[in-house]
Amino acid sequence: MKFNFVGQDVEITDAIRGYIQKKFQRLERLFKGLKPDEIEVHIALKRERAEYRIEVDLFVGQRGEKLHVWDADPDLYTAIDKVIDELEKVLVKDKEKVKAERREAKKEKMLLRSAPDLPPERVERPKVEIEELVTDKPMDVEDAILELEEKGLHFLPFIDLASGELRILYKKKAGNYGVIRTGCRAS
Repeated sequence: MKFNFVGQDVEITDAIRGYIQKKFQRLERLFKGLKPDEIEVHIALKRERAEYRIEVDLFVGQRGEKLHVWDADPDLYTAIDKVIDELEKVLVKDKEKVKAERREAKKEKMLLRSAPDLPPERVERPKVEIEELVTDKPMDVEDAILELEEKGLHFLPFIDLASGELRILYKKKAGNYGVIRTGCRAS
């Protein structure tokens, strides 16, 4: 790990550097698979009124993914401990998130492998059945409404008694009825 220390109104002694580097050693388990030179840590120690504020910017990997955490406390060493604990929480959370994403991807991959190798047309399209239109006898709209209600249908094709045209009676959502004039004459 590369460390970069900056102090504002705080003198960074060797003891403080050693303490921070020692605390970062417990985080090394979270950086498995990374080379030490792929991890860069910028630590800023600031004295603000009666508190020490510690800011840590952690750059990880070749892409330079950045994590930023900070904390403050009247005691310098307590502030360091707090910020290291917070950084550990963030790193563990990110690592668990990556593991969960990998598990999900693996599950999806297994589901795709176990799916039958049918052509996509048969898997996705519903089957269409063609049926013959059976109209027993010509009727007027009132008779068609009675038959629609009697059979509990949503629509009813019928041949109009007066004109001899094929018409479609349907029930609207509001409870009213509609008639579609097809313009086709029954033979």
